[in-house]
Amino acid sequence: MQSSKKRKKVSEKILKTLKVPINKHLPLTENEEEVSLRTKEEIIDRIISLAIVAAKAMEAPPEKIEEFIERYKANELFTEEEQKLLKKKHLTQNELIQYSWKLECIWLLLWSVNLVSDIDVPADTCNAEYVFETVFLHSKQELLDKSSLKPTSDILDSLDFIYRAHWAVREAQINHLEVPSPLDEGVVYERHYTLNWLVNYMDQEWEEISTDT
Repeated sequence: MQSSKKRKKVSEKILKTLKVPINKHLPLTENEEEVSLRTKEEIIDRIISLAIVAAKAMEAPPEKIEEFIERYKANELFTEEEQKLLKKKHLTQNELIQYSWKLECIWLLLWSVNLVSDIDVPADTCNAEYVFETVFLHSKQELLDKSSLKPTSDILDSLDFIYRAHWAVREAQINHLEVPSPLDEGVVYERHYTLNWLVNYMDQEWEEISTDT
């Protein structure tokens, strides 16, 4: 079991290797005993709902979206914002971009239940085709059967790293500097958002998640 102090040191060492600026004054992240992870079923439900929303943002035919909603009995799984989006015939350019990015959230969630073996440094966007295949070629029960929740310590390791990486991204944005090349600002943001949801950060629900740095 890694303490928060050890976790911070490891994250900073990786960031240093990647030549990403470090803020040594950032506070420690949570210890394992302070965290209650989302359940496997909550995670699978979120994966399914996000995959359907992302499919709409990637302009899947309306009949396909209806088929997915019916197949997964997904009506109860969407947030209010997602329900509004799914009812729209045409999405704005901003919505298309915003909800396409949810593929990165799904990738992280698939990793958290061992349906993706590894998540690399957040430098590149994920494989969209692989995400959709992993979700839509399986029933909810098959996804539940195939998945297993990662240890809390692994999830906290990733959260600590992404929290510190996100600080570096924001610092660059504020000061109009280039974002460090090993980091994609969109991937970093979506991963931080998703990890905070996974650990029940401040008991916030999906649409409320904050990504403080």
